[in-house]
Amino acid sequence: MPNRRVTVINHYAFPPGSGGITRNFDMFSRLKHWTPHFYAANINHTSGQKMTVDDPRYTLVPIPQYSGNGAKRILGWVAFAAGAGARALVRPADVIFASSPQILAPAAAMVVAKLRRKPFVVEVRDLWPDSLVSGGAVKEGSLLHKILVGLERTIYANARQIVVVPRGWEEHFEELGINTDKLTVVPNGADLAEYEVPESRDELRSQYGISGFAAVFSGTHANYVGLDLIIDAAQKLPDVNFLLVGGGARKQWAIDEVAERGLTNVTFHDQVPKSELVRILKACDVGLHTVTPQKVFNKGMSPNKLYDYMAAGLAVVSNAKVPLRDVISDDEVGAVVDPYDLVEGISRVRDADQATRDRWHARGHDLMAHQFSLQASVNKLEAVLDKSLYR
Repeated sequence: MPNRRVTVINHYAFPPGSGGITRNFDMFSRLKHWTPHFYAANINHTSGQKMTVDDPRYTLVPIPQYSGNGAKRILGWVAFAAGAGARALVRPADVIFASSPQILAPAAAMVVAKLRRKPFVVEVRDLWPDSLVSGGAVKEGSLLHKILVGLERTIYANARQIVVVPRGWEEHFEELGINTDKLTVVPNGADLAEYEVPESRDELRSQYGISGFAAVFSGTHANYVGLDLIIDAAQKLPDVNFLLVGGGARKQWAIDEVAERGLTNVTFHDQVPKSELVRILKACDVGLHTVTPQKVFNKGMSPNKLYDYMAAGLAVVSNAKVPLRDVISDDEVGAVVDPYDLVEGISRVRDADQATRDRWHARGHDLMAHQFSLQASVNKLEAVLDKSLYR
């Protein structure tokens, strides 16, 4: 079968080595019969810094530099959608693929696909505008909300295939009048081979200054990730060392809060490329997946960091018991608790005996080798792209 060409439009499709979310690159670069070209913004969302790339498969679209969630960020959404759309309009492609968030990127891809008369596939990683309502950025029932819901419905209706990351979102699409037969769940995942490192655990601990029972959080330091819950837990569990890896709009607040409380068991580390993150994770004991309780999360989640933790051999503590119901359960790979029971979950993992930790590790490895392997997700994505070529 000759290689097909797919245009991938994703504002946040970070190139490898940039330290951000690289789901699209990790998956599309492994496709057997498709050659991708990525359009991404030239600003790293978590660090705020301009990015460069020498990979010919990438086009970085210039947007205004910004910090936080102000008007410049919104202007950046518009600039990216317009810039990526204009560039994609003249690039040969067999399928136009777009990923959210933000919602204007799929809208631009939809227009390009219409004008080019090519199949349009949308990947939904965040339920916009529901997430904006849950986070308090948009008022439900407002004019803006109604406009965004209308745009969301139009995007889904025009997509030949829809990729969703977690199970459990079917009802959302049904409420919008979208045929769920065109939905395919392609979860996040990890490649276990990427988590094999030559250094011993002791060498890694020495290299990164990690000691004692170490709980690590890796990812964007944003409003929705429950940083306040982690800091509260650190204050209540002084014998646990907390390491927060990454950047984002909420990071400085977290640094200041830790200093104000005089906590000595919390360390911050800058965002790092995936290869280095693997080494940091393997030096720790437990991976923290936390979220600020929001109604939209209860529809289902498939968080990248969760798979990173399990692939690295860590026990997991999450306060997203309901959102993760279709992914992991309590005592399967660690502790999965209710939103405000983070301390109890960390304590339970800290106090677990070796046999229990071994059982968690074995189950995590099994899940990553079979149910959530990156290659399994890649195969599902390839099938979706193939299917999109035929009505």
